[in-house]
Amino acid sequence: MNLLIVDDEPLFLTSLKDALLANYSFNIYTALSGVKALEILEQTNIDICFLDVHLPDIYGFDLIDKIKSFSPDCEIIIMTAYGEIQQTKIALKEGAYFLPKPFKIEDLKNVLSKINKNITYSDLYDKLKDDEDNILIKTKNKRMKEILKKAEKYAKSDLPVLLLGSTGTGKDTLAKYIHQRSERRNEIFIMQNCASLPETLIESELFGYEKGAFTGAYSRKFGLFEIANNGTIFLNEIAELPLSSQAKILHIIENKSFRRIGSLQDIIVDTRIIAATNKKMEDLLKSGKIREDLFYRLETLHLELLDLKERIEDIPLIIESLLKKRNIDPKEFKIDKEVLTLFQNYNWPGNIRELENIIERSIILTEGKGITIDTLPYSILKLENHVKRESLKDLEKEEIIKILESVGGNKSKAAKILGIDRKTLYRKIKNWGI
Repeated sequence: MNLLIVDDEPLFLTSLKDALLANYSFNIYTALSGVKALEILEQTNIDICFLDVHLPDIYGFDLIDKIKSFSPDCEIIIMTAYGEIQQTKIALKEGAYFLPKPFKIEDLKNVLSKINKNITYSDLYDKLKDDEDNILIKTKNKRMKEILKKAEKYAKSDLPVLLLGSTGTGKDTLAKYIHQRSERRNEIFIMQNCASLPETLIESELFGYEKGAFTGAYSRKFGLFEIANNGTIFLNEIAELPLSSQAKILHIIENKSFRRIGSLQDIIVDTRIIAATNKKMEDLLKSGKIREDLFYRLETLHLELLDLKERIEDIPLIIESLLKKRNIDPKEFKIDKEVLTLFQNYNWPGNIRELENIIERSIILTEGKGITIDTLPYSILKLENHVKRESLKDLEKEEIIKILESVGGNKSKAAKILGIDRKTLYRKIKNWGI
């Protein structure tokens, strides 16, 4: 299969090529310009094309028709930092795919897997506009119902919203829930985990930069606040941002304007901000990790999500939702009564995310048939009376062996299913001689 990468940044182009070669057996061609891409297309039938839209000679979207004229069956993956939203929407509707920069190897694999399955949309398109039916939060819990009522009221306002809650409680889902019930629901919704941004890239990603602003700034880059204009931006783990960046966000809240790096011109934006943190805000204030003035602007409308242990009665509803998300019929997915009893007595330190990991591992181990005692992690099995303390290490060892076998020895997949990082998994494999 022939694959073409068209991007004017040599370092990025090389990195993407290396990542593809490490995971796939493509014949890879590269082009630093639109003209070079056309030269390759004239001589070679291309099956997949990674296309950056900001090229030095030809506008990327104008190149799509030319690619199709040479290679009619070519699957096109548009790479952009959300800079051309309307054009990207049109391209997606015409069958192209969307991969935002910067992206992780998992994002790359996801979009390629969709091409292999001949799916004509991508998960990233959901970031441009979510289907409201996908964000339904069902609950039997009285306190959770009150939280959702408040969320719907907050959705009618344009003020910032602050979401508090432990890791894995569903803050990103609630942020989408608020956006989809607001007047901005037909506009873009962008999620950004602030903790995942390298400090050197934070301001570039959030506020953008002008061509020539610094070494390597070969063209103008639109920041996420500008891209989300008229829509909503969700800043998860906002306290991980430097205080200088927090000051600029406060300026946007108060003045609805900012400047790109390297520019003297104010850019007016109407972007609704939803922020979140898994820390206690009082602790953050005392430690100086968040600006007081920003905190007081954000906390005007705030919601604190419940830990899963505080809404145990919702576990069957959450499982049903997670199964539907994976196109599995909940009626065909059998859960042993003993499993449900353990779920009700478990403390759930990882909250909904931990439950989701258990669902994923059970789907793999039972081929989508259900959850049995044998598919549960040892952290839950400890609750069983017949499991002795001295057998826990053996139980964990057996669990790791079972998961590794189920994923063909893929340690990255195994670590994800087990809910641990790869270093921890490698250490356990070494210690136990697995």
